[in-house]
Amino acid sequence: MAAGRSSALQDLLDKMRADNRKQVVHCAVCISRISPHLVDKRDIGQHYERIFKTCQAKYQGEGPTGLLLVYPQHCLHLIEAPWEVLIDVIQDLHSNHELLSSSRVVSFSPHIQQRLYPQWAVRVLSLPALAKGEQYTTQDTLEITVAGSLEKLYKLGVHLSKLTQHQLKATMDSLTSKVPQFLLQQDILEYYLVCSDLNSPAEFLTRYNTPTHILLDRELVWPLPVKLFPYDD
Repeated sequence: MAAGRSSALQDLLDKMRADNRKQVVHCAVCISRISPHLVDKRDIGQHYERIFKTCQAKYQGEGPTGLLLVYPQHCLHLIEAPWEVLIDVIQDLHSNHELLSSSRVVSFSPHIQQRLYPQWAVRVLSLPALAKGEQYTTQDTLEITVAGSLEKLYKLGVHLSKLTQHQLKATMDSLTSKVPQFLLQQDILEYYLVCSDLNSPAEFLTRYNTPTHILLDRELVWPLPVKLFPYDD
């Protein structure tokens, strides 16, 4: 990267240093399509455990919290973690297609004030598969639809945070029956996956590592196309 120009990440780290914080926690919500070749969906949760274990060894920082919900054909990831951990996860979504064949980053919230979820949890939901050809239709804009989805996930986190340990385990083991109102439907997950207005993992990584100051072509031309001094020829 050229000297004098910073990326969105560098700008965020500068703000972090100005706030005198050691680590900043961010939140990302991603949707993925499960590979049709995957036999055991529990492999997805085990894969994440390996990623987080590697991150802990590399960065020695705070671990992730959030939720991984495994549907019949899709995954919903809500991850609250330091930047380095989120980047490793999104990089894995971009490069590793053995478990998850495609993904979209639905939302990225930088510098969240506090974590919503008390721990990292993985649950495989017992649901019928989305019927072939079944599509989500709406008159709302993408922004409104995403906001509605995030509101559900927020309410789910608030609800879980109020439970005792015994109640939390019982609820997590029966999400589809105990809190169906807070779960995203499968058709809306597919809607997000085919939405080109949402970033793919590769697009997200490019966006957040691209200099915030763009060098114009004319800045590379010499002599400059305009006069530097107000003198007549």
